[in-house]
Amino acid sequence: MEKIKEVLAKIRGFFTGIFKKIAENPNSKRWIVEGCISIGVGILIGIVTFNLLKGDKSLSVSKEAAEKPVAGEEALKEGEGLPADDPDADVVIEVVEGEPVQEITTDSFAPPLNSWSSEEIDAAISERSQYLGKSKYQDAVVSFWESKGVTDISGNCMYLFHTDEKAYSPEDFKGLAPEVIHVAKNEIYARHGYSFKDPDLYNYFMAQVWYTPSVMPADFSEKTFNETEVKNLNVLNSVDTL
Repeated sequence: MEKIKEVLAKIRGFFTGIFKKIAENPNSKRWIVEGCISIGVGILIGIVTFNLLKGDKSLSVSKEAAEKPVAGEEALKEGEGLPADDPDADVVIEVVEGEPVQEITTDSFAPPLNSWSSEEIDAAISERSQYLGKSKYQDAVVSFWESKGVTDISGNCMYLFHTDEKAYSPEDFKGLAPEVIHVAKNEIYARHGYSFKDPDLYNYFMAQVWYTPSVMPADFSEKTFNETEVKNLNVLNSVDTL
């Protein structure tokens, strides 16, 4: 017992000596005040941070939703797991493999555009946009391209038909709108730079990026056509009703 008292006395004396030295130091009061302030600020910051991070982590689930949990993957097959009053509950989706939509790339464009950059083509399309909608042939040709899966401005970068390299028959133009057939015939002339006097034909071909009028009608010669173009011109003349 005496030893314990002796040890406690030494500890008390140790701390008493420290406190005495601190009290004798002229800056001790300032240190104590600053220390208390720092401890108080730290505790306050800790309390605020704890409350902000704690938050409410619970999920709000309605009673109805809790009673009807989402069905598993197996239960959703062939409409199972859907509410009985859902109009799509008994609908079975079938994938039908039909004819694929024609893929349009720059390789499909008219040969005069082969060396053009995409920026040059875009600029030309923008410049020629003033001619769009100013020809009575426009709507029929747009419908023709849509039937081929072309629904953008790409149609203004391509030939309707490759009458300069492929021989067509009257059956190839069966069912087409008369306007499309008439344009296809004049496209043979347009590829060679024929400058049209007819306003509708002129506006239509000016909207085509590949077209450049360079030859006046009086100076144009049909001798410039190749053999395939001549054959196709005769076929188109036979089915052109305009």
